Amino acid sequence: MRILLVLGSLILRSVAGVYLFSAIWQNTAPESTMAIAVGGGTPVVFGVLTYLGSRTTDGDRPSLCNVRTWFAILGIASASAGLFVLSIVAVAVVAQRG
Repeated sequence: MRILLVLGSLILRSVAGVYLFSAIWQNTAPESTMAIAVGGGTPVVFGVLTYLGSRTTDGDRPSLCNVRTWFAILGIASASAGLFVLSIVAVAVVAQRG
């Protein structure tokens, strides 16, 4: 259940991140790194917050003192980066086709 919550959060926040990316990109210079930072950071932050807010089967929340939690956060960050890049590429392909 916890994996589904985190995965759903990553997918929804990736869409929000792409929207923020495009909004910042249009309003500022196209070489703006702020668009990438905000758009790519949105799914990471919300995915990690979802993971840290969910409970395990024994009723405990993840602890930042545990190594497994940090590996999970690293996995969430890499998964959200992959989803963000794939969604940017998909939007670019759709925009080029018309």
